[in-house]
Amino acid sequence: MTFDKNFEEQWLDKLKNNLKKIGKAELFNELTKNKEEQSLLKWTDNLMKTLKVNLTQNEINEVMTGCACITPKDHLVNVRHEYAKTQDLKKVHTMLQKTFEKLIRQYKNLDDEQMKFLRESVWGMAGKLKGNTIYATKIPKEFHKYFQTTDVQKKKYYYCHCPRIRELFLHNEKPVDVNYCYCGAGFYKDIWEYILQREVKVKIIESLMMGDELCKIEINI
Repeated sequence: MTFDKNFEEQWLDKLKNNLKKIGKAELFNELTKNKEEQSLLKWTDNLMKTLKVNLTQNEINEVMTGCACITPKDHLVNVRHEYAKTQDLKKVHTMLQKTFEKLIRQYKNLDDEQMKFLRESVWGMAGKLKGNTIYATKIPKEFHKYFQTTDVQKKKYYYCHCPRIRELFLHNEKPVDVNYCYCGAGFYKDIWEYILQREVKVKIIESLMMGDELCKIEINI
């Protein structure tokens, strides 16, 4: 499996710090003792099994969401200021959707039809607001390749965002425990905690790791 070693080092640092925060630093030391002797997938599978045995579900969520890749905040400043001024969740959700559309069109090189599809499918950063809950569906990491193939395994690979484990889909290997996906859920948790300036809870409701076709996160405001 090919992956960015710098990314792996940074990810491990976050894992270490998160375990330290909940008083479980010894788990990191135990887990990494023989890490180089295992494949990345095998080690990650063992990581999740170890966390399930030694941590509560809330602790697993805290540790894994803290490992997330996070978005730069410069494009969220206005959204945050608007919420601080108005406390209007619906308004800032609309602002976030517009921000997402502007960013993703350029980042993924999407045309009008593709943008229309994202809008109608409610895929992307802002998600769908229902009361005080947001349902966010991830878009494919490799958007164009995802829609160009009919191969089921390749579609999963092109959809998954995680550089650490996504290759398991190419080889039809056993998925890791779905709790691993709280790392991806942390992306949304970080966004909404920045905007609202308070803690929010996230929950995995659909995931490739559970055999679903998409990954969907519930964000409880």
